[in-house]
Amino acid sequence: MKKTLAIKAITFDLDNTLIDFLHMKKKASNAAVRAMVRNGLNMSVKKAEDELFRIYLKDIEGHTAFQEFLNNHYAFTEKRLAAAISAYTKIKLKYLKPYPKVKATLNAMKKKGLKLAIISDAPKLNVWKRLGALGIAGYFDVIVGLEDTGRKKPSKMPFKKALKLLRMKPSEVLHVGDWPERDVKGAKKLGMKTCLAKYGWDEGKYVKPDYEIEKIEELIRIISN
Repeated sequence: MKKTLAIKAITFDLDNTLIDFLHMKKKASNAAVRAMVRNGLNMSVKKAEDELFRIYLKDIEGHTAFQEFLNNHYAFTEKRLAAAISAYTKIKLKYLKPYPKVKATLNAMKKKGLKLAIISDAPKLNVWKRLGALGIAGYFDVIVGLEDTGRKKPSKMPFKKALKLLRMKPSEVLHVGDWPERDVKGAKKLGMKTCLAKYGWDEGKYVKPDYEIEKIEELIRIISN
């Protein structure tokens, strides 16, 4: 692979790049199901877990999955919904953690004088909430969320917005993300360097990046080349 050329900034996807988001979402969703069953939902736990998570995957940032699920089964009660939300929130906070070595890697990047940014398809408030819960919000100079452009990756618009805020040329920025069809493809459209976080990739077609990493700390070696 090619060596990095004068990288001055790194942009990151957030979910499944810095945090194991789907793992957390699955654990929390399953906890919500068990709470609903304890409160009278007449359905097998396994079937309910699979169905609720499918609803979540349709709109991973949505806030109506529990209501939709309960309404689908004519099982809505305020008590059942409250129990689900409470269980979900408790487990979400337990599993909302960065991947190993994320903080050390971000710290190393900052020590090298690099600007750091997030480019996410999630609403900006949700991004800040996750970063704050992880204790890594202070590392980032720029956050680009869905409402900044109204477009999701691989649209060029979120990447262009980040470059504008960073005041950087595309060739000066490396984008790191877990989804080739969105992160790699979108960044390449503008001529940014790209790095696939293979540890978070579980769907979509392969789009060849400039770099691939199995662990987040491998970025230190790439930037040092």
